Amino acid sequence: MRNRVTMPRWPAWAMLAVCAACAYPAISNPPPQDPGLEHYEARGNEPGWNLVIHGRQIDYTGGYGDQKIQVARPDPRPSFNGRRYETARLTVDVSYNRCIDDMSGHGYEHEVLVTADGQTVRGCGGARRKDWDV
Repeated sequence: MRNRVTMPRWPAWAMLAVCAACAYPAISNPPPQDPGLEHYEARGNEPGWNLVIHGRQIDYTGGYGDQKIQVARPDPRPSFNGRRYETARLTVDVSYNRCIDDMSGHGYEHEVLVTADGQTVRGCGGARRKDWDV
């Protein structure tokens, strides 16, 4: 009887993750070394929100304008495939993944997750990528 050599079986989710990583080009937009030079914008829908990181400040407007938060911009921490800004009232996670705005179909270079006073919203940020529009 011959010894059979078997190849390991990879779970389907692992294969999809590998394929998905190859499908998108590498995207990054690290913040400038001087926080006074940074200007970054993100937005999302349902409820409508907007975030601007400029200089040494972060301005967040949520709930279609009903909620406004202004905080000093902390130094960003590296996170899995992105960066994170964290304060007592506001946490901003920027992921270097392709993002398509769900209302307009416009493409942007980052997915953005914002937690403002305990409420979390998702949207897109960074440079507009017309080549990714749907």
